Amino acid sequence: MDKFIRQLTHDDTTFQGQWPNIVDKLHELINNCEQKNTNILVVKIKTLDAIVVYILAESITSQTPVYAKIALIKLILEFIINDPLPSLTDIVRHFRRILDVNNIFNEWYLSCIEAFHYECQLFQRLLSTKSIDSIESIFQSLQKHPFLNDQTNKDIEEKWQQYLSRRLFSPLSMDTNVLNCEEIMFAMRSTFQQFFRSIARMSHQSRIWSAVVETLTRTLPTIFDSYTKPTDAQIYLKACIEPPISSDLIYLIVKSYNRNVNLLKENLNLVLIVIEKLLLLNHLKEARQFVVQVILEHFDIFVNMETLIQMFIRVCPLVNVDYRNDFCQEILSSVTYKLGNVKCNKSLAPLYFDLVLNILNLCVIKAPKCAQSLLEKQEFYPWKELAPRFNDLVRSCIAYEQIDIKSYWSDLDSLSSILRLVVDRAKINMVIFRATHEPALQVVLRWSHNTKIWSTHVYRMAEVMLDLIDQQKITADICNQFLKVLHQKIIDNQEVDYEENICQLLRSFFTNLATHLAKYIELLKILPHEVHRELASFILATLACPIQYENGQTSFEHIAATQLWYRIGQCLTNEVDARLYKLCIKKLYSLACDDNEQTFYDWWSLFWNMIGMKLPNVAADYVEDFLSDTIDRKHISVASLLPMLYNKHPEPYHARLNDLINVIFDGDVSYISLLGHVFLVIVKEHPELITANQLDRLFTSIKDRTDAGYEMYSIFQGLGLVANAKPNLFHNYRSILLRFIVEQHNLSAFNCLQQYFVASTIINSEEIANEYLTILINLLKTDRGITNDIRIQIFHTCQLIGMINKKILQTKRKDLIEFQSYTECRTLIDFIDGNKMSEENQVIINQTRNELGQIEKRVVKTEKDVHNVKTIVKRQELNVRIVFILNIPEQITNLDVRVNVVDTQLSNVTEQVQVHTREIERIDAKTLSYVPSEWGHQVCQLLNVKADNDWRLLGKRFGYSASELRHWSMQTDPSMTLLNEWFMTHKTDEATYGLVKMLEEIDRQDVAKIIREAVIAAGELIPDDMSIEIKRLPPVFLSYQWGVQKAVTNLKNHLEAAGYSCWMDTGQMGGGDKLFAKIDAGIRGAKVIICCMNTAYAQSDNCLREVHLCVSTGKPLIPLQMEKQTWPPEGALGPIMSEYLYIRFYDRKSNTDNYWPTDKFTELLGQIRYHVAPDPDMINEQYYNWFVPQINNLIFLQPTSIDENDKKIILKDDIPMAITHPQIMISYQWDRQADIVGLYQRLTRLNYHCWLDIFQMGGGDSLFEKIDAGIRNAKCVLACISPKYTKSINCRREMSLADALTKPIVPLLLEETNVWPPPGPMSLVFTDKIYIDFRRSNINVQGGDIWTNQEFDKVLRRLKEVIPEIEIDAMQKSLSDIKSSTMPVTTLIENDKKSEHIQNVPKIQQQSRSCCII
Repeated sequence: MDKFIRQLTHDDTTFQGQWPNIVDKLHELINNCEQKNTNILVVKIKTLDAIVVYILAESITSQTPVYAKIALIKLILEFIINDPLPSLTDIVRHFRRILDVNNIFNEWYLSCIEAFHYECQLFQRLLSTKSIDSIESIFQSLQKHPFLNDQTNKDIEEKWQQYLSRRLFSPLSMDTNVLNCEEIMFAMRSTFQQFFRSIARMSHQSRIWSAVVETLTRTLPTIFDSYTKPTDAQIYLKACIEPPISSDLIYLIVKSYNRNVNLLKENLNLVLIVIEKLLLLNHLKEARQFVVQVILEHFDIFVNMETLIQMFIRVCPLVNVDYRNDFCQEILSSVTYKLGNVKCNKSLAPLYFDLVLNILNLCVIKAPKCAQSLLEKQEFYPWKELAPRFNDLVRSCIAYEQIDIKSYWSDLDSLSSILRLVVDRAKINMVIFRATHEPALQVVLRWSHNTKIWSTHVYRMAEVMLDLIDQQKITADICNQFLKVLHQKIIDNQEVDYEENICQLLRSFFTNLATHLAKYIELLKILPHEVHRELASFILATLACPIQYENGQTSFEHIAATQLWYRIGQCLTNEVDARLYKLCIKKLYSLACDDNEQTFYDWWSLFWNMIGMKLPNVAADYVEDFLSDTIDRKHISVASLLPMLYNKHPEPYHARLNDLINVIFDGDVSYISLLGHVFLVIVKEHPELITANQLDRLFTSIKDRTDAGYEMYSIFQGLGLVANAKPNLFHNYRSILLRFIVEQHNLSAFNCLQQYFVASTIINSEEIANEYLTILINLLKTDRGITNDIRIQIFHTCQLIGMINKKILQTKRKDLIEFQSYTECRTLIDFIDGNKMSEENQVIINQTRNELGQIEKRVVKTEKDVHNVKTIVKRQELNVRIVFILNIPEQITNLDVRVNVVDTQLSNVTEQVQVHTREIERIDAKTLSYVPSEWGHQVCQLLNVKADNDWRLLGKRFGYSASELRHWSMQTDPSMTLLNEWFMTHKTDEATYGLVKMLEEIDRQDVAKIIREAVIAAGELIPDDMSIEIKRLPPVFLSYQWGVQKAVTNLKNHLEAAGYSCWMDTGQMGGGDKLFAKIDAGIRGAKVIICCMNTAYAQSDNCLREVHLCVSTGKPLIPLQMEKQTWPPEGALGPIMSEYLYIRFYDRKSNTDNYWPTDKFTELLGQIRYHVAPDPDMINEQYYNWFVPQINNLIFLQPTSIDENDKKIILKDDIPMAITHPQIMISYQWDRQADIVGLYQRLTRLNYHCWLDIFQMGGGDSLFEKIDAGIRNAKCVLACISPKYTKSINCRREMSLADALTKPIVPLLLEETNVWPPPGPMSLVFTDKIYIDFRRSNINVQGGDIWTNQEFDKVLRRLKEVIPEIEIDAMQKSLSDIKSSTMPVTTLIENDKKSEHIQNVPKIQQQSRSCCII
C-alpha cells in the first residue's frame, strides 16, 4: 500500500480525475491486507510514513487544498487507527513531521493536522494514556512557529487561530480531544509553564498565540502558582523582563504572586528588580501590575519597606522623561498613598524624605501630589534633624516654575500645600526656617518682579514662600527690597492689563507680601533712614491710587499701605526720619479734608497720636492743621496734642484764639473739655491776649448752661487766670459766676470769682473791697445752701481781701460771727481780732499771704507785659522804617547769618539735652529706689531710730494703713520702704515738698533740714507752698467712661470690700474741682490702673488721655470688657491695648446686681494682687480671706514624729506649712488655673516643693516681690504655655527673670501657638528649648485631668535631671500611697482660726516631708 501511495500524482487536476480509481484501489489494498496473513502493524506504519511523505511533498500552489487529497488522508488514517492500532509514539512522531515543517502557516498543512487530530482522536488518546513525552514533543514542535501577524491571508490566519485556541487548546471543559485538559496540565505543570512562557513571548506579535494564551489562562489561571523546582520561580520572574516583554506572561505571574504570598516572600528582592527593570524599559503598565497587585496587596504582611523605598529612590531619576508623568500617576500615586498611611518604624523617616525629594525632582505635573502624600504622614518625621534638607525641598518646589499651566487650578497646586506643611512644621521647629530662608527669599524677590507673568501655581507657592522666610534673619535691606518691589508693582498696575485670573492671584500675593513686610518692620522696630525714605515714597504712591476697584473690592494698594502705615509710628525714633513723611501727611490731610475720606483721616490722626508725644518738635510743625481740624471740622482725635505743643509753637494758637473761643461750646462734653484745656494752656502763659469781646462771647455762651460739669473746669480755670490779670473786664459778669456758684455749686466758677475779687481789690479802692465782702457774706447766707468746699473758699477769699484791706474786713466781723461754728470762720475772726493763733492756723495764714503775693505779682507782671509789648512793637516799626530808608541789605544779611548761627547752636544744645535726657531716663529705669540718693540714706537712718515721731508717725500722717506699717516694720530698712512708696506714687517735686511739710508738722526739723540743704546743694528749691494734698492716694485707679458709671461704682464698692481702696473721679471730685490735676495725681499715685472698657471708652478723648498717661508713667493696666466688643478696640487705643489681655467682665445670664461672672472678679483680684497687697483692715465678711487658697486646692501629707520610745507616730493635725525654698516655680496664665492646680497637686504628692501664686496672696509684699523670690530660690521653672500666656505681661516678666538667672526652664505646651518658639518677646527665651506637648491632652481629657498621659512622665524625667534628690521610683509609690491614704480635711477654715493667714504658720526646712503647700 505504501508503494501505491508514493506513486500518486500531486497534480490536482490529474488527481481529481484519478480519484475514483484511487479510492477503489485503496479499498482493494486494505481488504487484501486484512485477508492475507501479513503483519498489519508494519503495513500501517509504512502506510503512515507514505502518506506523511506525500503530505510533505505536496506543492503549496493554491490557497484551498483539493478536497480529494484531504479525503485520501482521512481514508488512510481511518485504516491506520483500526485495530490493531500502531503505537501512539509512532503516530505522534509522524504527526510532528508535519508540525515541524517550516512553512506550516497555510491551509494545506492545517487541514492535514486537523485530519490527524480528529481521525486519530490523537489528543484524547494521548491524554488517556498520559503520554507526557509525546505531548511535550508536540509542544516543542508548535512553539517553533511564530505565526506572525499578517504573514498569510486573514482567512487562513483565522482558521489557524480557531484551530489552535478552540480545538487543539479548548476553553471548554467538556472537550476531551484537546491538549489542555486541567488534569494533564496539573500533571505537566512545568511543561505547560515552559510552553506558556514561550508562546507568551510571541503573543505580542501573533494574534494566534495571543488567543492560545487567553485559552490557557482561562483553563488554568493558577498555572504559575507553584513550581516543580524552587529555581523555576526565579526563572519565570526573570523571563518577565527578557525581551520581548510579554504582558500575558506578566499578567499570569502577577496573579500567581497575588494569590500565593509565599512566592512573594521567597522572591521579594527579585520582584523589586523586575519592577525596577520594567520601569527602566518604559513598561509602566506591567510594572504597575507588580506594584499594585503584588507589592501593595501584601504590603502590610512582610514587605521590606526600606528596600522598596530605596528601589524607587534609584528609579526616579532614571525614568524616561516622556514617561515620568504616567509613572507618577500610575505607580507612585498608589505607592506614596500606601506609604503615607501605613505604620512603620520612624527610622525610615530619612528614607521617606529622600523619596520625597526624588519625586519632586521628577518635575512633572503629577509628582507633587505624590510627595504631599508622604510628607503628610503624622508624628513620623524628625523635623529638627531633617531641617538642613529643607533647603533642597524648597528648591525642588521652586523648579516647577518652569512648567507653564494655563488653567486656574491644577495638580501643581499641591506644591503650595507642601510648602504650607513645611511652614507648619517650622513654626514648631524654628531651625527649619534657617534652611528655607535663603531660597525662599531669593525666589520671592524673583517672582515678585513683573518682567515675567508666572503660572497660577507659582503665585500660590509665592504666598507660602513668604512664610518660609526666617523672621530672625530679616534686615533693613530686605525690607527695602520688598518696598521697592511693592512700589514697582503699583507702577506696573497702572501700565499692564493682566488677565483676570492672574490679576487676582497677583493681588493676593502682593497683599500677602505687604502683610509680611509690615510684620518685619514691627519686629525690627527701628528702621534706617533709607528704608524710611523708600517707605514714604511707597505710601505717597499708594495715595494716588483708588481705595476700591470698580467691583467694590478694596484695592491692593490701599490694603498694603494700611498694613505698613500702622507700623510706621512705632519705628519713628527721631525727627529726621519723621520729616520724611511730610508729603504723605500733607496728602493724607488733603484727602481727608478735600475728599472727605474718613479712612485717610483715621490714618492721619493715628499717626499723630502715635508720634505726637514721642516727637513733639515734629508735631509742632503741624499745629495749624491740628487747630484747623479741631476748630473748623469739630474733630477731637488730635486735640489732646494741642496743650502739649503750645509752648513749642504758640503763634498759631494766638492767631486762632478768637476762632477757638467762638466754637468752644459747639460740640459735646468731650469737645468742650478739650478746647477748654487748650484755652487754659494759652491764658496760663498769656492772659493778656484775651479781649473784652472774646470774654463777652465766652460768658454769653456760658450763662445759659444749666448742666455745667467737669467739662467747664478748664474754662473757669482759664477765666480765673484772665480775671487775675485783667480784673476790670469782669465787672459785668459777676452775676453769671454767682449763678453758677449758687445754683450749680460750681467750685471752679467760684475760683474764677475769687481771682477776680482779689485782683480787683488790689487794683481798686476800699469801696470795691467792701462790696465784694458783702457779696461773699451774702453767699454764705443764701437759702439754697452752699457746699462745704465753696464755704471754705469763701472764708479763704475774705481772708485774702482782708490781707489787702484789713479795715474793711473788720467792718464785717459782726456778719461773720453767725458762722463761727466753722473752723475756717473762727480762724478768720482770730485774724481780724489779732488773736494769737495756733501753729496750724498760723501756717494757713502764711500760706494765704504767699498766695496773695503771687496774685499781686501776676497783676503787676501783666501790666508790665502789656506795656513791654507795646514798646517792642513801636521799636520794631521804627527799625523797619530806618532799614527801609537807609537801604542797608548788608545788615540784614549779617543779621540772618547771626540768627542762623544761633539757631545752629540752639539745635546742637537741644540735641545734647535730648541725648542726656534719654541717658538719664535709661539710668533712672534701672534704679531700684525712687528716693533721691543725695539724702535718702541719711534721712532713713534718723527715721529708723525708734521714737514717738519716727517713720511710723510719718506713715500715719501720710495716710498709710496699719497693716502696711506692720508689714514694713518687718523690713530691714522700714523708712526706705515707706519713702520709696511715697516717691513712687508722686512727682518728685511734690513728693519732696509733701515730705518736708509733714516732717515739720511732726517736729522732725532735723530730718527736714537735711533734705532742704541737699536740695539747695543740687541747685533747686523746695517751694513754700504747693496746691497738693499731702496724703497717700488709693492704689487702684478706675478709668471709665461716664456711660457705665453705675456699674463701675458697684465694682469700686466690691473692690474696697476686698481690701483695695479705689480712686474714681465721682468719688474724689466736688462740683467743678480741679479735675484734670486730680486725675493726673490719681494715676500717678496708683499702683495699678483698671480700664473699664466699652465702645464709648475707646472713642473718648479723656479716656485716651488717661491711658496715654498710664503708659507714659509705666503704670500696669488691667483692661475689663464691660460689654461685648472687638479686641483690640478700634481707633487710637487699638495699638496700645493689643499688648494687654482683657478680662471678660460682663455676664448676660446674671440676675444679680453684680454684672460680672464670679470667677472673673476673683481673677481681677488676683491680677491686682500682682501689684499691690490688700488692706486686711478694709476687708469685710463677704471677702474675708479671699487670698487664702481654697481648701480643696490644698494637699496634706500626714506629718510624722517620734514618741518617747523612739517609735514613729503620725500627727493628726493637718496644718499647711510654708516652704521657704521651693524646688519648682510654676508659671502660668490665669485662664488655665484649674489645670495648674492639678499639676501642683500631682507634683506635691510626689514630694516636690512647688511655688504657685494662688498660695502667695497673703502678706504685705506685692506678688511681684514674692514671684521674684520664688524664681530666685527655685531650682526649675515650669512654663505652662498658651497663646494668652505669651501675651501676658506678667508671664513675660517671669520668663525674663528666670532666663536672666539662667534657671532651667521646662516649657509645657498646653495650647496651639501655631509656631515654636511662640511669637513675641518670649521667643528668645524659648528658642533653644524643647517643649513637652500637652495639646492633645486638652482634647482627650480623662476625668478632667490632663496630666495623666505619658507626657507627664517626660516632665518627671526632666525634673529628675535638675532635682536629682527626688527619687522617681519613690515618687510613683508615694503617689499611689497618697491616693489611698490621704484624709479629707473639711473643718480647717470653719473653726475659730479664720483670722490666721498663711504667712503666720510655722516654717519647715526644705528636706521635710511634712507638707506640700506653699
